[in-house]
Amino acid sequence: MRTLLQIAPILAALRRHKAAVLLLVLEIALTLAVLGNLVFVVNGTLQRSRTPTGVMEPDLAMIQSISVIGQHNPGTVGDDLARLRAVPGVVAASYGGPPLWYASPGKVFRDADRQHQAAEAYDFVGGQDLAETLGVRVVEGQGFHADDRADAETWGSGQAVSALITRALATQLFPDGHAVGRTFYSGTGPVRVIGVIDHLRGELTGRVGDDYSMVVEYQVGPQDMGGGFLIRSRPGQLDAALKGAADVLQKANPGHVQQRMFTMAQARADYFRSDMAAGRMLVAVMAILLLVTALGVSGLASFWVQQRRRQIGMRRALGASRGDILRYFQTENFLIVGAGVALGVLLAYVLNLFLMHRFELDRLPPGYLALGALALWALGQLAVLGPALRAAAVPPVVATRGA
Repeated sequence: MRTLLQIAPILAALRRHKAAVLLLVLEIALTLAVLGNLVFVVNGTLQRSRTPTGVMEPDLAMIQSISVIGQHNPGTVGDDLARLRAVPGVVAASYGGPPLWYASPGKVFRDADRQHQAAEAYDFVGGQDLAETLGVRVVEGQGFHADDRADAETWGSGQAVSALITRALATQLFPDGHAVGRTFYSGTGPVRVIGVIDHLRGELTGRVGDDYSMVVEYQVGPQDMGGGFLIRSRPGQLDAALKGAADVLQKANPGHVQQRMFTMAQARADYFRSDMAAGRMLVAVMAILLLVTALGVSGLASFWVQQRRRQIGMRRALGASRGDILRYFQTENFLIVGAGVALGVLLAYVLNLFLMHRFELDRLPPGYLALGALALWALGQLAVLGPALRAAAVPPVVATRGA
């Protein structure tokens, strides 16, 4: 009740300092608008960085083995894969590439004339056992059998190929829910669905299209070619298995250069390196914004306490307690922050609309602004606490003498 009775004189006092109050309200509003959107962006990055790709990431690694022009190599891809599968700790090996590595979606169509694009899908194309090596989970239909694999020498000739597709792509292509046995069309020709897998995300942008993917296996022939060799190890044995696999490949193909070896954990770290660096910078910006806002609240409150020493002393002499003085300044700050929050909510959505249009950011959920408002109110109360305590400590006699 005492706090409510103080509101009218507080508002009257604030009207005498319109410029200072307006500047502080604008500072709080801008802080909330920027803070809400930055927290949303940073949290989105953290969520994306933890999104699973759908493969057995802890046990998956890749070796890029590049053939040197003019060098003869006695081995073939089939021989290399057989050697890799014999390495201690290796469960499966294939020729191909993992998610987050040179991912580029291609157009897919429901009609043979390719006039009506249905989606853009990531195609994971590789040798036999690619799906097993990736560790994708088949939820409908079946995995690859020998007669489901095209010949590597005729790959891309327009012949129909078999594929596993993700549940998300199946829903997009065949809304009736029946995908197994159906045919769609890619840039290389007809694709027959033999099974549906749970997830396989080519990229981690946060969009639903990340999970539009298909796996196509072809039968590796006797050709000698470098490229990407994938291995999947037993749990906890990836480092040793990768080293052994690299040694085996180098001995079998001395004319190849192993350009790069990496685990999926390293691929994920590389993929998000710039995003995480930007996230750390945004966190620093948020910290600076909060610090500047706190200093503004505290500085203005300290200035007003110095200006009002005589009035404070007079109130104390008339019977106001220290608690009354403390509540006065805290209520005053609460009202100022409340005005800033109200304006900040509007500015936050205006900024969010710009980010949605310019950077394809999602709509800002109200919860972020609610948390931001609570944080600013709490920050404001903490920032004004020191000046308010100093005001409450002003002795009545000293204040009335103008000290």
